[in-house]
Amino acid sequence: MKKIFFPIAIITTVFITSCGNNNASKTEETTGNTCFYEYEDTNTVSLKWTAFKTSEKVGVSGTFNSIFVTGGEKSTKLPEVLQEIKFSIQTNSTNTTNPDRDSKIVNSFFGAMLNTDLIIGQVKNVDGNNESGKCSFLITLNDIEKEVVFDYTVSDNIVKLAGELDLNQFDGKTAIESLNKVCEDLHKGADGVSVLWPNVGIEIEVALSKRCH
Repeated sequence: MKKIFFPIAIITTVFITSCGNNNASKTEETTGNTCFYEYEDTNTVSLKWTAFKTSEKVGVSGTFNSIFVTGGEKSTKLPEVLQEIKFSIQTNSTNTTNPDRDSKIVNSFFGAMLNTDLIIGQVKNVDGNNESGKCSFLITLNDIEKEVVFDYTVSDNIVKLAGELDLNQFDGKTAIESLNKVCEDLHKGADGVSVLWPNVGIEIEVALSKRCH
C-alpha cells in the first residue's frame, strides 16, 4: 500500500471486482506488440472534485493531498487491472488552496458525517476495453456504501475517469446544511439565496505502467 501526496502544481483544479468486454486496443493489435498494464507503487493518481454553490451553480474545485491506493496483478487487458484497484482517502487532507475553506469542509461537512475520516472504495465491475468503458465503484461515505458509475477513456497508459457523486445517495443532507450554514454568505448568488448543491463532479487520472514486447 502506498501513500500518495498530490502537489498542487500537478493538480490543476473518492474512487476503484468482475470484468466486462476486455478487447485489446487496435493500436496494439496492428503493431503486433503484446502490452501488459499494471498499477505499481511508483504510479501516480490525481483526483479533482468540483462542488457547486449559488443558484447559478458556480463551481468550487479541490482535491485531497493523501490517498492510499493498492493494485493487483499485471494483465494485457486494462479493465482487469482497473478492477483490482482499491483506495482510501483521508478527508482531513482536503485542499482547495484556501485554508479557511478547507477547515470548514473538514469540520462542518465531513465532520457532520458518520465515520468519515476516510472515504473508501473499490471497483465492482468494469465494462469496456483497453480504450474506453465504464467503471462501477463501490464507495463508502457517511457509513453508507453505494455504487457509482464513471466513464473512462485511455490515452497510452493514462486512464481518465469522470462522473458525478450525488450526496443524497449517502444521506448527505445534514452535512450539506451544516457546511452551507457556516458559508451562508459565500454561497449566495445574485438572487441572495444561499445554496450548496448535492451533486459533486469527480475527475480522476490514473497512470498505469505499460510494457510492450
